[in-house]
Amino acid sequence: MDFILEHKWAFLIAAEIIFWVSILTFLTLRYWFKLNKLSLIFFAFFIINDLWIATMGFMDYLRSGEFTSYQLVILIFIVYAFTYGKSDFRRLDAFIQKKVAKLRCEPVPDFDQPCALYGSEYAKKEWKQFLGHLLIFSIVHISLMFIFGISKQTDEITSLDTLFTLWFAESPASFPFDNSGANNLSQVWTLVLAIDAVITSSYTIFPKSKKKKITL
Repeated sequence: MDFILEHKWAFLIAAEIIFWVSILTFLTLRYWFKLNKLSLIFFAFFIINDLWIATMGFMDYLRSGEFTSYQLVILIFIVYAFTYGKSDFRRLDAFIQKKVAKLRCEPVPDFDQPCALYGSEYAKKEWKQFLGHLLIFSIVHISLMFIFGISKQTDEITSLDTLFTLWFAESPASFPFDNSGANNLSQVWTLVLAIDAVITSSYTIFPKSKKKKITL
């Protein structure tokens, strides 16, 4: 494992290549060759590869004892997979199905195209995605609480100012867990979540409107 961590960026790039190869092979076997059972092997490679990426991030943390940019990149991959990744995969799946059907001169599957959303409907969709992000954030933080325990400085919190000082201002981070690496992770992810909340709220305050066509 030491060799892998010494060349961790190369292994991360290799894992991303395996990700795309396994997904494209899965879809090709499934729709071009009609080998559904064989295609599941490559889908399993895709799942195992994601677990491998997460394992590299965890092992890197155990080795360094602190939250690093490498782990942040892996965290972004994982959050994306649990939020926007599913819808992107469905779009890729539909694209491959259509492309294969055209190449094989077969009837092109008729997928229902989602209607463009505006105003409150678009805001609702964004809030659903944010709530999904918030749910993952909460599950991870609850898991970290059981793994590392709550910070011993929790008793010092007497106001919001004290809370934010402990959470964001102190170095090394000492809140909310009894582990500085987990706290660094919490800091970064909380800021990302806050930015996501601000962007999502903007669609409620300033609803997305349909673009008007300019006629000459």
